[in-house]
Amino acid sequence: MGGRVVVENDWRTVVAWLRQLCAGPTPEQRTVAKALAVQLGARTPVPVAAALLRAQLRLPLSLPAPRPIGDAELDYLQNLAGEVGLRIPGIDAINDRDTLDAWIMVARARQSIAHLRRLKPEVGDVVVTVDRQTTAHRHRQLASLSRTGRLNFRGGRGGRTWPQFVTRVVKPASSEYPEVMRLVAEELAASDKHPELVSDSDLRRLAPWKVERTAGMAARVTLRDAIMTAAEERPLQVVLERHPEMLAQVVSGNHGTWVRPQVQFGNHYMADFLIAARTSMGLRWTLVELESPTKRLTNASNGKASPTLRHAVDQIEDWRAWLTANLAVARSPREEGGLGLPGITADARGLIIIGRESVEDSGRGPRELLFTRNRIEVRTYDWLLKAVSESHPLGWGLLEQEVGWDDEDEPF
Repeated sequence: MGGRVVVENDWRTVVAWLRQLCAGPTPEQRTVAKALAVQLGARTPVPVAAALLRAQLRLPLSLPAPRPIGDAELDYLQNLAGEVGLRIPGIDAINDRDTLDAWIMVARARQSIAHLRRLKPEVGDVVVTVDRQTTAHRHRQLASLSRTGRLNFRGGRGGRTWPQFVTRVVKPASSEYPEVMRLVAEELAASDKHPELVSDSDLRRLAPWKVERTAGMAARVTLRDAIMTAAEERPLQVVLERHPEMLAQVVSGNHGTWVRPQVQFGNHYMADFLIAARTSMGLRWTLVELESPTKRLTNASNGKASPTLRHAVDQIEDWRAWLTANLAVARSPREEGGLGLPGITADARGLIIIGRESVEDSGRGPRELLFTRNRIEVRTYDWLLKAVSESHPLGWGLLEQEVGWDDEDEPF
C-alpha cells in the first residue's frame, strides 16, 4: 500500500477506490493464497489479506518477527470499528501489529468514505477546519485528493488534512466564497515562516522609494530649522518626505533601504513612514510614528508615559492589529489591490520620534518598557538630528548602534 501517492480531482473516484480497498482480496492475492494454501474469506479487505499473506511468508522470506501490541491499540481499533460499523475478528485473531494496522487502515478508509460523501469536496473549494488548540476556524483551498482520502491544499508547505477533520466546504458558487478566499490568503501569509526572504520582483516594486544617498548639510539644516520652529509634527513630516535619507540612515540596510511615506492601512489608519531595510538576513520593516517636537515623553508629575506618547504607541499597535488581519493584502502588489509591502510582518518594529532631549524628561523607564514589551523604540528629534550628522555610510543602522547622548551635550 506504500509507494508514490496517487492524487485525484474527483472525490467519487477516491470513494470508489477506497471501497475497493475495503472489499474482498484482489485476484493476485487470491492466486498467492491458493499457492500457499491460505484461506482468505471472500470479504477479507485488501490490507488484511496482505497482512495474512506476509505472516505466512515470514519464515521462508526471513521477514522481521511480528511486533506485539498493547491493550490501548486494541481499544483504539475496537472504538474506530464501532464508529464506522466495521466487523472485525475476535481480539485473539489479531495478535501482531501488522494485522492490527491493516484493520485500522480499513476502518480509516470507511471513515474517509463517509466524510467524503458528506462533504463532496471538489478542487477549488475552501475547506474549513477547527484548530484543536485554539478552536479557531482555519481556511484552505483544495488542490487535490489523495487516493487514501486525504485532502491536499494549495499554497505549498505540504498542507493537508483528513475529511473527518473538516467542518464544511465552501463552494465557489457560494456568496461567502470571496470572503473565505480572503481568509485563505491571510492565513497562508500568516503561516509563512520566512516572509523576510523576498523576491527580486518584490524589490523592483519598491524601486520608487529606494534611498541611495546619505543626509547632506541641506537636509540636516532643514531638519534643524523645523525642529526649532515647528509646533506640531506636520512640518517634520514634510522635511522627512523631502529628505528620506535621514530616516534611511537610522536602520541597518547594507543591501538596500526603502522609505515609504504616508502608507494607509485600510480606511482608518495612516502610517507616517515605513522603512524597509535589507540585510543578509532578509527584508525587515520599521513602522514610524511622528509626534510633535514640543510634546513631552513623560508626565512631569509621575515620570510615566505622557498622553502623547501613549497615543503614539496606540497608533502603532492599531497598525499591527490591521496587519494581523490583512497580511496578504499588505504584502500583495499595488497593481493587484495590495499595499506593496513585501515581507512585512504584524510584529514589525515600531519607532516613535517625539519631543526634545531633556534631562528632566529623558523617559528612560517608559522607553525601556516599550522596547521590551512592545518592540517599539522611542527617540527624540535631537537624537534624529545627531544620528544623521554622524559620518556613517548608508547601510549602517544608527538605531541599532545607538547614538549616545552625553551629559555635556545640549539640545541646540
